[in-house]
Amino acid sequence: MRRDKSAPPSTVADLAILGRVLDEHRPRLVAAVRRRLDPALATRIDPEEVVHEAFLVARRRWPGYREAEAVSAYAWLYRLARDCLIEAWRRETRGRRDVHRDLPWPEASSVQLGLGLLSPGTSPSAAAAREELRERMRQALDLLRESDREILWMRHYDDLTFPEAAMVLGITENTAAVRYVRALRRLKELWQRLYPRGGPDHE
Repeated sequence: MRRDKSAPPSTVADLAILGRVLDEHRPRLVAAVRRRLDPALATRIDPEEVVHEAFLVARRRWPGYREAEAVSAYAWLYRLARDCLIEAWRRETRGRRDVHRDLPWPEASSVQLGLGLLSPGTSPSAAAAREELRERMRQALDLLRESDREILWMRHYDDLTFPEAAMVLGITENTAAVRYVRALRRLKELWQRLYPRGGPDHE
């Protein structure tokens, strides 16, 4: 008989394996959630609590993952933690949420990410100190599609591989790679439109 995929692990062996998986990936997951939190919400959303909620979900869904095992355990847990973060963020921003966004985007980190991608020879922290430059990058990032920002974040901040990002987003590995290239191209095009003089090194 096929096991109910929503049921918790039923054997001591299952629990032991799950426990080792959770212990192995907890620090990286907590760090990923912490990076995603805007400072304004950091006092209300605890990354440890978000990851704990994800682990409770993981315990219920572990048999289903064990049957499939088509992706890395980290990518599977990352997706659960991401979903829990979305729910926590929505609870804390209910009534004020931008309906066009599904995840919080820490402004300073996002600007630094964009500057690092487009100006690899320039220190992102030094460049971001100039308000005009920060504002232009903020505008460029705001004009990107949510899916474009997400794949850039996953690849460059959370160090997910294309197969892992594909699993989290529910797309194929090839689609994830194409989306990444497209997102980077769009960001460059938007940056050039907002900075027609050639970028931060051209005054």
